[in-house]
Amino acid sequence: MIGRPDIMLFDLDGTLIDSVPDIATAVNAALAEMNRPTEAEERIRSWVGRGLFVLIGQALTDGGKADHDDHAHAQAVAAFRRHYATCCTQRTQAFDGAVELLAWLQSQGIGTAIVTNKPVEFARRIASALSLPIDVIVGAEAHRPLKPDPAPLHDAVAELNRGDAWMVGDTVIDLEAARAAAMPFIGVQLEGDTGRAIGKWTTSSEPVFESLVDFHRWLHGDCSP
Repeated sequence: MIGRPDIMLFDLDGTLIDSVPDIATAVNAALAEMNRPTEAEERIRSWVGRGLFVLIGQALTDGGKADHDDHAHAQAVAAFRRHYATCCTQRTQAFDGAVELLAWLQSQGIGTAIVTNKPVEFARRIASALSLPIDVIVGAEAHRPLKPDPAPLHDAVAELNRGDAWMVGDTVIDLEAARAAAMPFIGVQLEGDTGRAIGKWTTSSEPVFESLVDFHRWLHGDCSP
């Protein structure tokens, strides 16, 4: 990994923001509406990253232990969307250094993009509410596969229409997407070891940072991963 890229792609949840408190609120409101037992926030945290349909599937099946019911799943997805629309920016926060890192990248002429498995309408609302300096947002839409498919990464690069790109993320899903897209990967581990210990899966050429501040300093040449 030499120099700096023309484009920096970022996952959203767990990479730039901690959105789990609001996600958990909406998941549990949907479960309660369906007379299902609610779940602990930290357990819900471990389910975030593969998209809304997987998240709800985990919530309805006790983390994959129970049988899947298509009708109940569709009901729960609709209920989640309704509740999350009212709370998605209430307790969600940007990680320390996120805004400053993104603003600095833009000041250096580096394009910034969010590439997330979150429904795109929620990603846009949250990025706006938190004033994240982002040029392009690529999220879950019906016509596009989710990460780890590389298509969302390629779409973001095509939209920015400049040079090479790096992918920054916190899960194996992000790592696999970057590798499938033949892009360098940067890992961030900002939420502790909750099944997201990305350093267990990366190679020596894929650095991992415990804060966005450290990642920013590394880009300046001031610290090591």
